Amino acid sequence: MSVQWRSLVIMTVLLVTSIGTASALAQEATPATAESPFASLGLPELTVTMSDTGFELSETEVPAGRYLVNVVNQGSNPDASVGFVRLPEGKTLQDLSVADELAAGTPIPGEGPAPESYDWLYDTYIAGGTGAAPGHPGQVVVDLRGGNYGVWGDDPASQLPATGLTVTGDADARIEGPEPDAALTVVEVGEGGKGFSFNVSGAVKAGPQVVKVLNASDQPHIVVGFQYPEALTPDQILATFMYDPSQGGTPPPNLIDDSRLTFPGYAAVQSIGTTQWVLMDFTSEPLAFVCFIPDPKANQTPHFMEGMIAVVPVAGS
Repeated sequence: MSVQWRSLVIMTVLLVTSIGTASALAQEATPATAESPFASLGLPELTVTMSDTGFELSETEVPAGRYLVNVVNQGSNPDASVGFVRLPEGKTLQDLSVADELAAGTPIPGEGPAPESYDWLYDTYIAGGTGAAPGHPGQVVVDLRGGNYGVWGDDPASQLPATGLTVTGDADARIEGPEPDAALTVVEVGEGGKGFSFNVSGAVKAGPQVVKVLNASDQPHIVVGFQYPEALTPDQILATFMYDPSQGGTPPPNLIDDSRLTFPGYAAVQSIGTTQWVLMDFTSEPLAFVCFIPDPKANQTPHFMEGMIAVVPVAGS
């Protein structure tokens, strides 16, 4: 399975596994063609090609700016995703995966590296990203500020080695550029140790469309989108994620049937103050967004357990 930042809190893995959310990263995004809603923006483009051995970039050095990133999956993992992490002083590409440890034969605990070894990810600049399944390229617009980046598998427990990207220019300069028109805006709000939520605005209808994601909170977040053929409520979603069948007990009422879930899109980890625009492809079924990033100020409690679940109406559902 591939659950974002799963190594930081094993409970998240268990919860996600229980309803098969691993499939959430198997993107069904619209192929990157001239029909893309990003096509008319004239943004510089960067292509990231994923394989079973790592990442290949169309450019390894680019000026700071707003980029249309095309994500192509040529590997066998349908759950693959990609993101952009700026490396602070003292951190290297090897800090973004366990690939080197595995290559050297170093045993990795089943729950992944210790959470405290990734505390620095909460403070550095992470631009965002998205996923792609084989044959279904993903697209995302991100702001790349100056600095040395690791293009990674969006997960500290990834077995794929990160690849370097040099972005020339001021590390703190505001990025300017055309802003994509978004059908839906998702604002991530809240405070560590107190709770998080999504503020969602706009009108969603079936079909491919741009989702703008703004992090206005004090911790990084992801956005996993899923759809279900029956009405959803936040309480139902929370109860389903928290139910672990391996522990026995009575299942909660209205348990979500994972075999009926579809996953229209994914916004990779992004840091405080960032904005990204992700192409997602919705059906007419009820839609929900969740975040699984753990909160180090609340004993690694996943953000969805702190309120980061949103149910979004879709026209025609």
